Amino acid sequence: MKRFLAFVAMLAVSPLVFADTEMVSCESDKGKCTYTLSDESFSQECTCRDGMGVGEDSTIDGTQTLPTDEECDAELEKVCKNAGIKCENEAGDCHIEQNGDFLCRCKGVWSANGAVEGGYHGTTDFSEESCNSKLVELCGTEPATVRSVCDDDPEILNVCASYVKVVANTCYNPLTDEEIEAILDLPADSTEKTRTISGCCQFDDERKEYQSELKCFENCNGDNCCETCLDMPFDEGSEDGGKEDGANTEAPTTGTTPEDTADGDSAPATDSESSAEKEESKSDGCSMLFI
Repeated sequence: MKRFLAFVAMLAVSPLVFADTEMVSCESDKGKCTYTLSDESFSQECTCRDGMGVGEDSTIDGTQTLPTDEECDAELEKVCKNAGIKCENEAGDCHIEQNGDFLCRCKGVWSANGAVEGGYHGTTDFSEESCNSKLVELCGTEPATVRSVCDDDPEILNVCASYVKVVANTCYNPLTDEEIEAILDLPADSTEKTRTISGCCQFDDERKEYQSELKCFENCNGDNCCETCLDMPFDEGSEDGGKEDGANTEAPTTGTTPEDTADGDSAPATDSESSAEKEESKSDGCSMLFI
């Protein structure tokens, strides 16, 4: 009986599994279009070489038909006629428009190393070779490290790294000088701590906020300095947790996160720390660094 029921169930599902599906696709050096028609839906997806494109998915009403090869080619040309060229590697990406204008962005870099508002602008030849060459020239082949984006001013780097150390030691799991040094050699956009330090180096407003928090910590004598001084209160439901015996932390300690274990950063990164690590500036008497 069980076998009979199983057979009936397969028959009930089979129309869905074996529904007729037809497809037409076309591609060129500008991109690719794909049309799919089944018993229940019709879809169109055109993706250009620079990642732009269009997509449509609709329920059929009995009137849809697949385009001819010529119609597919015409639609691809229409959608991607102005397509640029995009290239990327582990360090960043570049996009070149057909007139030669380019925009390159390096991971973790906003205003360091000559970047303006997160990018490098200019003109170059419209070719994949030129795109890749410009990307390596501006971003290299490996992601920028915290140290490299903060290298213009060692004093600022010292301030920003000190802030992270103070917050970690007060509200989370303590960081040693060696662990801070290891963080500085990680990609600038890889963890909450690296983003905090690199952002502090590149944004004056962030440094001012961090400065204000550091002053608060320096002058705080109560039991709830973390909630008092950090922009966001502790999240008791945070999966990362805080330092169990630290100055005012109600969040339970649950150990290090995969991110921190991977990068050698022993202080768990929480939402609280994210905001905490996002606020400080000049050392203002709290210079406990080591760089």
